[in-house]
Amino acid sequence: MKKIIVNMFKTMFNFIYSLFKLRKVQNKVVMLSRQSNFMSIDFKLLKEEFEKNGVEVIVLCKMIGPGIINKIKYSFHLLISAYHLASAKYCIVDTYSICVSMLKHRKELRILQVWHALGAIKKFGYQVLEKQEGSKKDTSDLFNMHKNYTYITCASEATRKVYSEAFNTELDKVKVWGMPRIDYILNIKQNNRIIKDNPKIKDKPVVVYFPTFRKNEKIDYQQLIDAIDKDKYKLIIKIHPLDKTIVSDEYTIDFKYDSFELLGIADYIITDYSAISLEAAVLDIPVFFWVYDIEKYEKSRGLNVNLMNEMPSFTNNNIQEIIDKIEKKAYNYTELELFKEKYIETLDAENTKRIVSFMIKGE
Repeated sequence: MKKIIVNMFKTMFNFIYSLFKLRKVQNKVVMLSRQSNFMSIDFKLLKEEFEKNGVEVIVLCKMIGPGIINKIKYSFHLLISAYHLASAKYCIVDTYSICVSMLKHRKELRILQVWHALGAIKKFGYQVLEKQEGSKKDTSDLFNMHKNYTYITCASEATRKVYSEAFNTELDKVKVWGMPRIDYILNIKQNNRIIKDNPKIKDKPVVVYFPTFRKNEKIDYQQLIDAIDKDKYKLIIKIHPLDKTIVSDEYTIDFKYDSFELLGIADYIITDYSAISLEAAVLDIPVFFWVYDIEKYEKSRGLNVNLMNEMPSFTNNNIQEIIDKIEKKAYNYTELELFKEKYIETLDAENTKRIVSFMIKGE
């Protein structure tokens, strides 16, 4: 029944889209996301750069809310998205998009997938089909998962190969053009709102914990709270917006501050399988990987990066040993530099310009 309903939806949606395509193509880029109801920093930077080049920008960011009413509302959002996409020259997405993957587009429409992370420590997309945290193959086929991209951008050759597999596409479509967020991160320590709003936050070294979002699981953070000396360090726990784990206000910070702003004040980063480790590496911030559930995580999802091999000095399933290393201030920056060199090749602060230039002018 599900297959019949979805196929009927695709047929009807494409018919409506064909009518929308009767309109003249405009010098316009449409940015689509269901990651958030607000623009990401990647979208903000790309928007500014497209506008500098005289391109009209339409930004449509909307998450699919729970319940039938929200799904009906989202259907209207899809119609609006299709309407604008039908007359656009360019399209940018940062996750799976129903409009991009299900609709039949003009041949001249250039669609770029920027994804919503700097790299891929953990597996995703086609890499996790039929796994606990992935989709079913029948579902991915039915919804045309990650189809119709002209290009996919990334920041390194190593990531390029991973993305080709994760998006199930030809390697030639994956380009090492970089990510807009790199340009932003390189300047994040200047004019940081957190320090302006919280002048005492840097009275002692700041340790920020960025746990990966886990489906249907709460984050194990109490061990970290118990292990760290709160008199010596300021601990901030940055929970993923979709995570339902409740953390004491003592260890959280207003959600208006994004992860990158937290990087701007962090002296140490503790994470597990999050791409925030790559973003921290851009700024040479000491990164520690607390992988207390690595065996379970390998089975439920899997990793693209063997952390035990690539960051052996700072990957541990025992949080106390990580805290001890922070206390000793013994950090192997050579190891971090090798990690950065492998996964971030576009550290020239020209990522946004490069992407927009290629989108407008072609390769």
